[in-house]
Amino acid sequence: MKTLAKLLYVEADEEITDLVDRLRDLSLEDEVTFVIPERARALQSAMSFRLLKRYADSYGKRVNLVSGDPRLQAMSLEAGFTAYPNLAAYDRGGEVHRPELAGEPTSTGATPIAPAASAVAPAAPPSSQPIAPQRGVATMDRPRETSVMSAPPKQQASAPRKAAPAGPPLGSYRPYLIGAAVLVVVVLLVGILYLPTATATVFVQGTPIKADVTLLGAPGTAAGSPDHFATQAIHAEESQNLPGTPTGQKQIDAAKATGQVTFKASCSGFICSVPIRSGTDVSTGSGKHYLTTKSVTVQSTLVSQGSVDAPVAAVQAGLAGNTEVDTIRYINNNNPDDLLSVDNGQAITGGADARTATVIQQSDIDSIKDVYAKDALPRVTDQLNGKAQGKKLVLVGNGVQATAKADHAVGEEVGGFTVAIKVSGDAVAYDEKVVQQLLKGFLQRKVPQGSQLTTDGTSLKYDPADATADGHITLNGHLSGFYTPIFLEPAIRAHLKGMSPSKGRAFLQTLRNVVDARVTQSPFGLPWLPLFSSRITLKIQEVSSSSASP
Repeated sequence: MKTLAKLLYVEADEEITDLVDRLRDLSLEDEVTFVIPERARALQSAMSFRLLKRYADSYGKRVNLVSGDPRLQAMSLEAGFTAYPNLAAYDRGGEVHRPELAGEPTSTGATPIAPAASAVAPAAPPSSQPIAPQRGVATMDRPRETSVMSAPPKQQASAPRKAAPAGPPLGSYRPYLIGAAVLVVVVLLVGILYLPTATATVFVQGTPIKADVTLLGAPGTAAGSPDHFATQAIHAEESQNLPGTPTGQKQIDAAKATGQVTFKASCSGFICSVPIRSGTDVSTGSGKHYLTTKSVTVQSTLVSQGSVDAPVAAVQAGLAGNTEVDTIRYINNNNPDDLLSVDNGQAITGGADARTATVIQQSDIDSIKDVYAKDALPRVTDQLNGKAQGKKLVLVGNGVQATAKADHAVGEEVGGFTVAIKVSGDAVAYDEKVVQQLLKGFLQRKVPQGSQLTTDGTSLKYDPADATADGHITLNGHLSGFYTPIFLEPAIRAHLKGMSPSKGRAFLQTLRNVVDARVTQSPFGLPWLPLFSSRITLKIQEVSSSSASP
């Protein structure tokens, strides 16, 4: 029979919020019946039933539930809903009173009329136990097309049922478990293929090689010559005049006064010639004596008196030997017959007493030069480096030097002097990379075909010589190193991929000039080397020719 209540079928994956929304949307319905399937997600806990009951009361609706699950029936009754075991019972009005009796069919016939004798029942004896009310017939107080009455269900012991699981079934997680397993397998495969790396180290015994070479550098040399390279001549200087003060002490001996005297001869009308020897003593009236320092001769004629000048020097050194004009009058020797007379037409001067003089000494000049050079030498050196513009710089001669020249000689007695100081230097600049390439190229040409120089142990030394201010220079190179066979690294790595570490090591030891080999794996070891050659690193390490192991 049709009922007037609204039937709503609940989907298994609906939530309690979906049921509340559907209940709210039926604003014109006073009574709503939810048909609940087994394991409906929306109503799996007593909390869900109480929540639905709260919203039903707030919306002013009467809610019925139809479910064959005794557990859901029990929670429905506990929450205050009317529960039905199935739609047939719902149509008949056979609601559930106790879940364990819900499976028993209810009687649809009218209640039989009791016999008249039983209409009046004898009075029951008094008892202290309360009399349980007789279970009445359940009826629906809602309007239906036909009246439906239900007889009280028979007492029947229901078989114990297995409690339904409280949560979703395990089968609902199966896709997630499968996906997680696939992801783990993919991660393991990626880790095995791409994460591991291997390093293969081979120790190669190098063969020593040595060579000497001479390189010539000159300005304007074109590139391409195996033993010539271009250079640049560089010059820098600065100068300054500085005053100096003499500090030297010099003992000056007493000086003799010097000058000249005039001898005259008078031969009384005869012609005569009177010689005057060096050392002739003449003197003044005060007793100052002077000696001639040169022999002279006086010639006298008939008509004139002869005269001659002779240089003299004081017998005693000192200031006292100086004398005025016309003070020397006496000839004390070498004057036969008194034919000679003497006089000094000029003062005799130059006599000086002994004293200590202040003179220029070499340290006076050097000290000025050193003070100036202390700052000037680095400045000139910086100028040379700046002009080199990053090239290798070789100084000419002794490098940057300072020179000093005074305007007075050392030992000269002066009150002051001037020193001209000059700081200058010449250098030859060249490209160090070009020189290293020439040296290495020369050594490589000495290596046998099919071999190569090792990366370690190569020495490219040279000694600069004969650097000149015009930019020419000679470099004497002393070269040494080791050479090993050329290994085809890509082919070796490709051969090693997928091998076991022990087989890989054995293979490496078969290579030419290899004295030992090692294979390491990171971050963890596997029974095989990486499957991609790009994950394998090959290192070639040279050992000395006298050693068989690193």
